[in-house]
Amino acid sequence: MTETRACYRVDLLGPLHVRRKGHPLEPGPAKQRAILSLLALRLGDSVPVSEVEEAVWGGVVPPSARSLVHTYVARLRQVLEPEQPPRRRVRVIASTVSGYSLRAEAVETDVARFRRHVAEAEKRIGEGCREEAFHLLGKALDLWRSPTLGELRSLLHDNIEVEALGAAWVATSHSYVGLGLRLGRAAAVLDTATRLARLEPLHEAIQADYLAVLGSNGHRTVALHRYAEITERLRTELGVDPGEELRAVHRALIRPAGRPPVPRPAPAVPAARLRPGCGPISGPLHWRADDIAELAALLAKDRAVTVTGAPGCGKSAVTLRAAHQAARVFTGGVLTVDTLDLSDRRQLERRLARMLGGNGAEDPVDLLRDQPTLVVLDNAEHLVDACAVVADRLLMACPNVVVLTGSRQPLGLPYERVQRLHPLPVPQPGGWPSVLSNPAVALLAERAAQARPGFRLDRRDAEVAVEICRRLDGLPLALEMAAACLSTDSLDGVLRKLEGPLDGLRPPAVGPEPRHTSLRAMLDRSVQRLDVVERCLFQRVALLPGVFDLAAAQRFWRPHPSGPTDVRVVLAALVDKSLVMPVGTTGGRYRMLGLLRRLALETDAPEAVTTRAADLPLSLSRSLLPAVVAAVPD
Repeated sequence: MTETRACYRVDLLGPLHVRRKGHPLEPGPAKQRAILSLLALRLGDSVPVSEVEEAVWGGVVPPSARSLVHTYVARLRQVLEPEQPPRRRVRVIASTVSGYSLRAEAVETDVARFRRHVAEAEKRIGEGCREEAFHLLGKALDLWRSPTLGELRSLLHDNIEVEALGAAWVATSHSYVGLGLRLGRAAAVLDTATRLARLEPLHEAIQADYLAVLGSNGHRTVALHRYAEITERLRTELGVDPGEELRAVHRALIRPAGRPPVPRPAPAVPAARLRPGCGPISGPLHWRADDIAELAALLAKDRAVTVTGAPGCGKSAVTLRAAHQAARVFTGGVLTVDTLDLSDRRQLERRLARMLGGNGAEDPVDLLRDQPTLVVLDNAEHLVDACAVVADRLLMACPNVVVLTGSRQPLGLPYERVQRLHPLPVPQPGGWPSVLSNPAVALLAERAAQARPGFRLDRRDAEVAVEICRRLDGLPLALEMAAACLSTDSLDGVLRKLEGPLDGLRPPAVGPEPRHTSLRAMLDRSVQRLDVVERCLFQRVALLPGVFDLAAAQRFWRPHPSGPTDVRVVLAALVDKSLVMPVGTTGGRYRMLGLLRRLALETDAPEAVTTRAADLPLSLSRSLLPAVVAAVPD
């Protein structure tokens, strides 16, 4: 047993990750992932088969469930111990009298590490070692990649342990923020306090902590604005006025020389349960099942949710599918507004009023005031300010309204929850036939079969398909456009088109989006919304390597005809508009999709800020020459 000791790692505090001696393993389809997740949650304990069935299938357990559980466990054992014969694959998943157990001596989980850190922190607090406790709580929270536990909630139906785990994050975060305030470490807990306040918008003790953190970090005006919002929500949604903790923080904020008091830590409240109807997703968006499930979970407890992401990543498809699934809980219905052809707030309000049965002159707030309604604002990136004003008015005046927005840029509302979509993962060349299960390749093959009936990928075609997916960065809309071209072209022909200008990939009129006449047109809308300085930086960082840091961007910016510019702020704007992506959680490093780099190189720069080779530092000019010449995706 010593050779298997702690050589397996199962991470549950985010998307499920399984590793053996540091090497990733693929646990298989959803039901297998669900069983492994449940066993990992109960690490070392025997889990009866009946409990496995209930957790995996919910209230509708099929007659074959017991047999399927045994089959899934056998397949998991094969994944975990492929070198062992079938009957000896019991060193990781053991059989018990009533079910199965994941051996604690062989497996380490992030959940167990989280609990150990929290328990040790509580011990240190009891000993008066608050600095050590603060450090341990920070380490515990760093293990969480997704406080909403989106994948875990979608895999295990209404599982009480998942709910308890979510509540543990709330309680630990609350303790961490409170301890940080007492130690004078308000800057260190600002991000945690912000996430916690968004997750628990009506928890007064948590909101009081958040206001204290804002005030201690010098954001007094923001804190006062936030207090007004909290007060309005408490009165509108709960019919109560702020309690003493919130009022005490407010009194301290409005004193000119006052310092916000530190609220007393309050016990954590259980995490909100998912509403019905957020089960497994099937159908043509199966490659986005996890994203749809996470979005459905957000809609079950947040009233302002925005889906963002790079152009072509499938925001509209995910937004509309999640709205369709959530429709059953909104008795007032779902209003879907495509804002693409609108130009101002008045037009948006008139369209909403007409969709609600009015003549367009009424205030949609009056028409929606008592209706439990989901309002969907799609393609909102060109109308962000107008959509933000309308959404804010609806949410403040209509307690039963939820606003779901699809946009390349968040609305910027202080209580907005943002879900960022990422491109589909792209496989490396080779690995036949495993590449067929890759989401990007599967999407391309599925859409190609629709464009050309009878189309199937063989081994040679799969290599070309992988290269197409790589060049298109795994962006679903771009893949659909490429697949649409297969009605008149071959895979090799599509790949050749991708070697030329972006405008060369032009699907037939029957393509997935009639308004997207070419790959270039699909991407171009993002650049059109940039100001002069943003566009110039966008074009300059496109010449940097695929992953770059702030220092490289700053060196590449100087000298610049427009004068001094805070490159960090401009980069943040490009991140906000989904044209540059941050790398990691520590900040300071960024990456740009290959298609967006090509777009930047094909876009004419404003005459006043055109980059000349002579303007660039010599070292940069030499090191970046290959990127300028090749201009290909990473």
